[in-house]
Amino acid sequence: MRFLPKFVCLLLVLASLAGCSGARLAYNNADTLVRWMADDYFALEGPQEEGFKARLARFHAWHRSEELPRYSALMTNAGDKLANGLTAAELAWAWESVKGRYRRMAAHAAPDLSAVLSTLTPAQFERLDRKFAESAAEFAKKYLKGDESEQRKRRDKRNLELMREWFGDLTDEQEARLASASAKLPLLYALRLENRQRRQGEFVALLKAYRSPAELEPRLKHWLAGWEEGESPEYRRLSELHRELYIEMLLELDRGLTPAQRVHAVTRLYEYAEVFKALAEQSKLARSRS
Repeated sequence: MRFLPKFVCLLLVLASLAGCSGARLAYNNADTLVRWMADDYFALEGPQEEGFKARLARFHAWHRSEELPRYSALMTNAGDKLANGLTAAELAWAWESVKGRYRRMAAHAAPDLSAVLSTLTPAQFERLDRKFAESAAEFAKKYLKGDESEQRKRRDKRNLELMREWFGDLTDEQEARLASASAKLPLLYALRLENRQRRQGEFVALLKAYRSPAELEPRLKHWLAGWEEGESPEYRRLSELHRELYIEMLLELDRGLTPAQRVHAVTRLYEYAEVFKALAEQSKLARSRS
């Protein structure tokens, strides 16, 4: 699900991954970046561009006032759970919570997206096909370069860097345990690319088959929310195995955290909660001045 889910989730991703110091700026300028993405993929013109800009502004305002308070509560809840030590059930809760927030965004965005995407021209479809081909080549270059051993080495390095980002410096023993646990994870890159290309094909076929907003909206909403539908049995099996083993890896790390490492991660979650809360408050302040 390369473009639309990424497109719909971008407002959350910018705020949650930019780091606390840059989250406010990133979120406040998210609409500009989303417009750039839309132009890159579709080259919207005239009324298309103006209509998209207005609809995106309304979506951003809704997301700020309605969703950010929920993200703040989610981060606070996650911090409370981490402070007391994690369980498998709590990690599953976190995964389902994120999926729930995505589905809510997708459902809200579907009508406005349908209004714009139902107006695409043949030239814009050709551009979209080229962009999808470019994204596949970029994915392959980043993740499929080299043999399986090289791919695993890069994957394991990224996992280690992510854990350092959240928990601070790790001991040699912790890094060794993480390396061992990460090495057990199935390698999904080739299957992930195959699945993403299948999803992209479905997306383009959907847009070409339903050329009115009323026809497109329910089908686009279903496509956005049903990203697991149509997965190959092998990809689904390995994805579930990956999730199970990743949870085991996190639980093992959690059991060996020092007090300082736990405080590092909990503090970061609480800081994100405050950032989301402050960003949501901007919406209230803007309404009070209008």
